[in-house]
Amino acid sequence: MNQSLRTIKACFIKELRVCRRTPQKLVLVILLPLMFFMGFSMLMGGVYYGEGVATALVIEEQNPGIFTDGFIEILDQYDEIPPRLNPIPMDAETADRLFQNGEILLVITIPEGFENALANNLTTSIIIQVANIHEDLTKNLRMPVIRKVDLFYQKYLLNDSFVDFEMENLRAFTPPRLAYMGLTIAVYGIMFSAIFLAGSTVTQEFEQKTLDEITLAGRSPYAIYLGKLLSSVVVSYLAPPILFLLSYLLFGVWPLGDVFVFIALTLPLAVFSAGIGIIAGAVFRNAVFIVPVAALGAIFYWITGGGIAPLELVGVGFGTVNEYLPISNVYRSLIRMFVEGSYSSLFIDLGVISIFAVLLMIISPIVADRFTQMDFTRNIRDIKNRRNKHRTIP
Repeated sequence: MNQSLRTIKACFIKELRVCRRTPQKLVLVILLPLMFFMGFSMLMGGVYYGEGVATALVIEEQNPGIFTDGFIEILDQYDEIPPRLNPIPMDAETADRLFQNGEILLVITIPEGFENALANNLTTSIIIQVANIHEDLTKNLRMPVIRKVDLFYQKYLLNDSFVDFEMENLRAFTPPRLAYMGLTIAVYGIMFSAIFLAGSTVTQEFEQKTLDEITLAGRSPYAIYLGKLLSSVVVSYLAPPILFLLSYLLFGVWPLGDVFVFIALTLPLAVFSAGIGIIAGAVFRNAVFIVPVAALGAIFYWITGGGIAPLELVGVGFGTVNEYLPISNVYRSLIRMFVEGSYSSLFIDLGVISIFAVLLMIISPIVADRFTQMDFTRNIRDIKNRRNKHRTIP
């Protein structure tokens, strides 16, 4: 084994031991995503258990009777299982316009001939439109409709009636909204942990003033930073199992998919994030600044890349660029895996994030080494002095 590999191994083991001896770091990488999940659950719980989801109710039946009125009555009934529906009668044109504009997420249409078909035990349909994939995933709007339809046919239809739920473009399984958030926060936890841990391993060298000693000992700075990066990647996986278990205990839902695919997608993401952390640590040189940088950077991509918030909130330009960012690709594949257990563009997304991960793994130690040789405080002081001197010259 050559000197560089020995240095990487020694630094890797050293940083793992440091993490074990400093439980504050481990507590932070576990508790921050956990607190974020619990806080978000309490925040979104108000929406989840609130007054209900606005639902367009289009009644095309011209001769409503006991069946039509009964179905409307059941839709209006209070539902103890959230999310609840808040039906708003409107015409088809208005409902379609609001639905296309994204102002309303759910449309239920009672078609013409509905009353006559049920009165004579004939075939009919109730048309349900649910908004796009992200809205469907985060609000789980189809389940309350299924419950309402189930109550309706149990109360009004004959025992030998055949009821079939044909839901075009909807999934066989959609996790509860808050469980879905827990699954995606697990990815946030990996990103935050990798950035924070990698950054803090660099800042500790500045705080303890040991970087010069390591360099003078003849060890390769590149190998040292690479060992720090790899140790951060390993420790960053502490939070996800706890978040998955918590989601299961609260909502009874495990994510779909394969654990090996999860690791294959998140491992290069963790390397990518740790590379950013290495550079951030060399720039800020204080662990106090690394925590907000890691938390805000990870949460920004959790919101935008994960499709949690509309991209219009961050601008059309970012929305366009975001489609091609490696982190967003990983989020999209993981979201589809969590919900469907399928992987439509797995190899493309895995290839993209792997390329960026390798680039950061190569570049970040070099950039960090260059930054450590720079005295930012002195440079800023010199700039201020030159500016003041320029002002005093008549």
